[in-house]
Amino acid sequence: MVDSGRIIKIFVISVLVCILLFLIYQTSSYYPRNSISEYYVLNKDSVEYKGSNKQNTEEELWVPDWYNHTDVGGVLHRRLQTVREKCTKYTGYRNQWKDKPRIKQASSGSIKYCYTAKAGSTFWNNLLQAVKKTSKTPAANRTVKLMTVRNPWHRLVSTYIHKFSTKWRSHAQNMCHKRFFKRPSFRKFVKDCVLSRWMIHEYNTHWLPAAERCGICTGELDFIVAVENMKDEAMYILKNSSVSSYEKIYNGIRQSTIRLNEKKKKSTNYQDYYKDLDEKDIEMLTELYSFDIYLFSYPKSPFIFQVKP
Repeated sequence: MVDSGRIIKIFVISVLVCILLFLIYQTSSYYPRNSISEYYVLNKDSVEYKGSNKQNTEEELWVPDWYNHTDVGGVLHRRLQTVREKCTKYTGYRNQWKDKPRIKQASSGSIKYCYTAKAGSTFWNNLLQAVKKTSKTPAANRTVKLMTVRNPWHRLVSTYIHKFSTKWRSHAQNMCHKRFFKRPSFRKFVKDCVLSRWMIHEYNTHWLPAAERCGICTGELDFIVAVENMKDEAMYILKNSSVSSYEKIYNGIRQSTIRLNEKKKKSTNYQDYYKDLDEKDIEMLTELYSFDIYLFSYPKSPFIFQVKP
């Protein structure tokens, strides 16, 4: 007859060993070994995270490429050239995701837009539909192709605010593939949705780096529009694409797609959302968005403020 005491002892030891192995896995494997640096070989001016994630340093400010420039066409041209030049400085890219990101597009005939979720995609989709329906635009000699980019630190907070304010349970299930008993905090969203999915090479389009979309380095794009300067840049593209009544169309769509907090003229302090994150989480997000930061010259930390006019 088998000694029941011995069986219990073996069972307890087995459980303890499993717990120990789990703890070792959590500390060593939670952060992905196959980091983005394996997929992008960047030059010396690529992203380096330095400093505390708790405060901003006065010495370093983010100066956008459009800052103090009135020549919108020149800004768009220089941005595209800069991105193309930076694209030539890395080699060996391979898709790091289990499923290659799909390219979703909208078109008005003269303008083709490649979607970047939470970077003005709803606005551009509605805008091009309106152009197609109402504008008496002559047949274009060629179609221009554009994409939009946005400060990744702001874009991630925007995703959280938009998707986890109302109907958050369904969004959590779809975006995080897990159930929450209560509305997750931004910290939990970052840890349990963004970073945990990235760890297993899965993504959601709302936080997927913009550089992973639209064949950014294939030379197919004519314009890369910065959300932070979208009105001026969108107006320039519409005008130069011979869209009639472009100002009226732009203003109408802008009013119809504006978010509730913008209507209430409430500004979002993006930095506040990151104050509760661990420094390791900030480092991981910096790594996840390193190619966006590198290509589009966005700030290397959520605590670097934009220079004031």
